Amino acid sequence: MKGKTRIWPVLVWAVIGIAILCGLGVWQIFRLAEKETLLARIAARQTAQPMTLSEALQRGEKDDDIEFAHVKSRGTFDHAHERQKLTVFEGEPGWEIITPFTSDEGVLALVDRGAVSDNLRDSAKRPESPGPVEIQGVVRTHGAAQGYFDPPNDVDNNRWYWWDIPAMLASVAIPADAKVAPFILQALPAGDLKAFPRASAPQAGLSNNHLQYAVTWFSLALVLAVIAFLFVRKMVRTSDA
Repeated sequence: MKGKTRIWPVLVWAVIGIAILCGLGVWQIFRLAEKETLLARIAARQTAQPMTLSEALQRGEKDDDIEFAHVKSRGTFDHAHERQKLTVFEGEPGWEIITPFTSDEGVLALVDRGAVSDNLRDSAKRPESPGPVEIQGVVRTHGAAQGYFDPPNDVDNNRWYWWDIPAMLASVAIPADAKVAPFILQALPAGDLKAFPRASAPQAGLSNNHLQYAVTWFSLALVLAVIAFLFVRKMVRTSDA
């Protein structure tokens, strides 16, 4: 009888453990649904009819969630004030080229035009057309702050190590009558692999491992249930012997 009495604490703790593990699994299922909805929304925005830079600015003022909105605009680059952010280019250190762009509508935005290798960091090695251009890109807010291991941005030497959009805008020449977009416009790839800077396809940067996590939690719950069953069965047999 005493052996059977000792079974109850085991059962109680096993049930509690299984409930917690199953709860974590269910939570991951909900997170999976949320993440898939978000990824679908981002994909839809990238393939939607492009809006103008003015429309993107207006929507941003009404709704903060314009990440990856598709934008098409015509205007002029200010190559003399391009910003350069450290990145990886073909597996080696390179530079992301971020150039001020003023649209025909009078909106100034920083355009992430793509990356170049370190030996092409000097803009003199990359002659640019001074005339008006038409660009397509997606809105990137780059809301993350400075990382723990990121060094301070070297504004004076135009060496940027992390995204600081307000500081980047403050470091370029802005016409007095221009409307300023508080986001980065990431240029879409044009298909010319010989062109520099070389744009890359936008990446949401959102991991979606929730299904694997859910399977892991449910598997642990099953393992705990089996172990508890075998342990209790052994105790019952021992007490009956």
